[in-house]
Amino acid sequence: MAEIVQKSKTRFAVTGMGIVSPLGIGKEMNWRRLCDGQSQVRYEISSKAFVARVSGFDFDEKVRQLGMAFIAANEALTQSGLKDSDYHPQRIGLSCGESKQNMFSKNFNLENTFPQQLKKVLNVSGESRSSAAACATGALNIIQGCRMIEEDVCDAVICGGAETSVHPLYIAAFRNMGALSKQGVRPFDKNRDGFAIGEGAGFIVLEDIKKATLRGAKVYCEIAGFSNGIFSDNLLNIKSCEKMAAIIKNAVKNEVPDYVHMHGTGTKINDLYESEAVASVFNNAQNLSVSSTKAATGHMLGVSGMAGAVFSILAMRDNIVPPTINFKETDIKSGLNYTPCKAQKKEIMSSLSLSFGFGGQGAALYFKRYAGSSF
Repeated sequence: MAEIVQKSKTRFAVTGMGIVSPLGIGKEMNWRRLCDGQSQVRYEISSKAFVARVSGFDFDEKVRQLGMAFIAANEALTQSGLKDSDYHPQRIGLSCGESKQNMFSKNFNLENTFPQQLKKVLNVSGESRSSAAACATGALNIIQGCRMIEEDVCDAVICGGAETSVHPLYIAAFRNMGALSKQGVRPFDKNRDGFAIGEGAGFIVLEDIKKATLRGAKVYCEIAGFSNGIFSDNLLNIKSCEKMAAIIKNAVKNEVPDYVHMHGTGTKINDLYESEAVASVFNNAQNLSVSSTKAATGHMLGVSGMAGAVFSILAMRDNIVPPTINFKETDIKSGLNYTPCKAQKKEIMSSLSLSFGFGGQGAALYFKRYAGSSF
């Protein structure tokens, strides 16, 4: 599969964001706790594994995924002011998905999938599309939202997803793959040994930047580039960083971001090749600030790309690089600044969010400050 690159002259604005993660409910709580170096990854005796659950979220399993999605999507919608816009209801679309069908949910059936349920509760009457691409799902749903605006089928698109995969069968599957940590999540550290399954939801509202500006919407940033493609033909083992690097290059062209939100799962191979890919694309790697937030939130699977997008945008807003917690020393000779343990102040005019999922599907989202931004 060839890499898909933005070639349109359409410009895309982010006008709303919402997130529910193990760190909390709402983007401000998540961001504050993330920058403070907090983590909700815990060893759960009953699961015999490190996991990250959304604490205090007492929804029944039957509606847990939909409940998280509604809260995160409603936060994004409220911030965007989309409900009070002059857009025709059929011009407001939904790009939503999950990393896989949650067949272990008690209310699962093919006629009542999560995206269909969410469309009903949000009362979205416009175009609806869904992607499922393992850990790259969130980023791909954002790219798909851009395409819907580019194709002029929508003026605005609600993009996102939700995952509730802290389930014994998923835990057993990832454990059998050798992907789960036995010691605690520590991305890029020389003692890294895997990730912890997390849960959550993330959404952003996308609009044509001209239309958003004309209606007086608050513009958080511009999506200046995106790219996606297949970086590996092997489910578990990545053979080189070359195709990862190609996806990154296609998103940023010849520009260098001020911050990179890495996929950073904490697994031996992914962290190695992702680091090599980033270092190979950008010169003076030691001056490039990067970090992974999965030691704080766990790996939220298909939501991880949405969380990465939200955290990348907030990094620009506040000129703060969030930390890679639990990091002590690396065996990766990339020269990257992994922002160990503590958040760092830095002027951030652009940020790059990376997603490289199981099964070999990858995506990159490049965000830049907009001249008319409300930051």
